Amino acid sequence: MKVFSNFTEAYQYLLSDVYNNPDFEPSPRGQKIKEKIGVTFRITNPRNRLPYVKGRDFNVSYFVAESIWYLSGNDSTEWIANYSSFWRNISDDGKTANSAYGSRIFKPHNRISRGVEPVKSQWDYVIDELCQDNDSRRAVVHIRSPQDSFLAKKDVPCTLTLQFFLRDDKVHLVTSMRSSDLILGIAYDVPAFTLFQELLANQLTQRLGRQIGLGSYTQTSNSLHVYEKHFGMVESIISEKTNYNVPEMPPLPLGELPIDGLMKFEDICRISSSQGELFDALWTSDKIIGTSHPYWDDWATIIAAHRAGKLGILEPEIFAQKKLMSTAKFEGYRFFNK
Repeated sequence: MKVFSNFTEAYQYLLSDVYNNPDFEPSPRGQKIKEKIGVTFRITNPRNRLPYVKGRDFNVSYFVAESIWYLSGNDSTEWIANYSSFWRNISDDGKTANSAYGSRIFKPHNRISRGVEPVKSQWDYVIDELCQDNDSRRAVVHIRSPQDSFLAKKDVPCTLTLQFFLRDDKVHLVTSMRSSDLILGIAYDVPAFTLFQELLANQLTQRLGRQIGLGSYTQTSNSLHVYEKHFGMVESIISEKTNYNVPEMPPLPLGELPIDGLMKFEDICRISSSQGELFDALWTSDKIIGTSHPYWDDWATIIAAHRAGKLGILEPEIFAQKKLMSTAKFEGYRFFNK
């Protein structure tokens, strides 16, 4: 198992290893790939979760939107397709996303609670389990279900399980993937899953009344691969001289997540039709979101910047997409402002 200090270092290494030393070169569904089987890697600082590689063209607005979408428990294809049309092409029913992990993790379900009120989610179960037994090995979130084998056609979840451990007052996460596309999948999966890991650490801190920190992030990808259509991009990325001394994200604020407020703010930005309306939304974002914190201020700025791009607001306007992104407080976000 390879161990890395941050995701950038892991990402570039894994791309190089799969591309240059594949175990196999099969063609599932007629699409050639380079593939390694049963790859396990570990990241010791999960908060350093963004891939700072120029060739990947990581989309920060998509990362923020997908995080909000997951944490809200939403599974609407149309909602997330506003940030990536990819989702419209893989929905089995044209309305919902089968791989909306947030819906599977955070949405309450009767089968979780076995008819006992209040109805709980898999996330509730994990928190309860680790609070009742700090040393538990049962804090597992199941993503893929047996029904997916028969009912899912286009959108079969790539993730199998997320297993959380509380060891030495730190939350460790072990992720099991049936399939990991290094370009379209893992570049956003690792940032999302490590965000969940940090969220759990915060919520256990509040429930247990003592500081719970971040441990390691470990992932096993049963099929780690790149598609032939991305070979040129992979060659560009692995040829980069990357500085691995990259900024980690700021700590996720303690307290209740303002997800309803962020969803409301996103709705307002989504229907805005002018620079003035975007200005009004950002000016009052703390009231709309329900809290004022640099972490959420940045997310509001990124959402507004995405809408500015959709509206075609160009330089030198104050609300041009790039100009808005340049005001992000976290320097890591500004790296992706191309």
